[in-house]
Amino acid sequence: MVAKIANLTENTKFFLFFITFAAMKLSVIIPVFNTEDTLSRCLDSVIGQQIAGMEIVLVDDGSTDNSPNICSIYAKEHANISLLHQPNKGLSEARNAGLQIARGDYVTFVDSDDDLNPGTYRALMAKLTARPDIDFLEYPVERRGGTTPFRLQLTDRVYIEWQTYWLKTQAYTHAYAWNKIFRKALFEQEMFKPGIVFEDLELMSRLLFRCHCIMTTAQGCYHYRFNPHGLTASASALQMESMLRSHCEIMKRCCDADYFVHVLNIQLDVYRLGGPLLLADGMPYKGGLKPTLYRLFGLKSLCIVHKWFWKIRRTWASERCKVCASTQRGTRESVSE
Repeated sequence: MVAKIANLTENTKFFLFFITFAAMKLSVIIPVFNTEDTLSRCLDSVIGQQIAGMEIVLVDDGSTDNSPNICSIYAKEHANISLLHQPNKGLSEARNAGLQIARGDYVTFVDSDDDLNPGTYRALMAKLTARPDIDFLEYPVERRGGTTPFRLQLTDRVYIEWQTYWLKTQAYTHAYAWNKIFRKALFEQEMFKPGIVFEDLELMSRLLFRCHCIMTTAQGCYHYRFNPHGLTASASALQMESMLRSHCEIMKRCCDADYFVHVLNIQLDVYRLGGPLLLADGMPYKGGLKPTLYRLFGLKSLCIVHKWFWKIRRTWASERCKVCASTQRGTRESVSE
């Protein structure tokens, strides 16, 4: 009798497991690399979303701290968590590995040092269920850490042209992968490009062209942890050039004055750091000092002037610091006497 009850319990568990994955709606892919201090908070946040038909795909990308053990503990405790270990290959390949085994109709990404507001996925999936034609849904972001607070606030709106979405919401300033839920079918032909930086923007430069219906919403929130040592805080010329190339590809299909200024500023920084000129001359956008100088003197001349301006400003700032240090030293010596 006891054996029958035990068998029934195991069968029930299998049945519930089968139903969960047979009706899989959302796959949450979480690449993990040496984030033992924040990983549990991240996983508790995602698990706490408590929506039916959600799987979590953990990809341990060759972590050398206690992250693999934390992943294993969570995978054993939760039937809807899949765990994949691989040698360190970088964020893009970790996400791609997760995409290859994800079974949801929709897919989203979470970095293992970030977390979400409670109830975020429940609200977002309700919207996607009501509008099955949506290719991806973008939701708000709140940055934690850094010197100034930041919150990306969006409105409830549907865009039937990706160009309108890109320009009207200035999506080029928030082309993140992690605050969006994508239709998984979009990744049948497009994946993250390995071995590059600013991989989210590069992916969007290809993925946008396949999107026919995009939704933004004010509901939910992704909490992004600012990293002062991250790429956006200390990008090199090669990394900035990668970003610029992605923007230039998108600009071939859509642009307006604000987007042009945004990309022009990136081009100026790329040249200042020793990179090439990629933005074309002769673009027709007006307004502001830099676009005016661009139209009057051309891109290269503007880049040269901008580079010299930065050198002068850095020299002035350095001399000012020396004067301040000398003044403070003199004040301390006077006090000690």
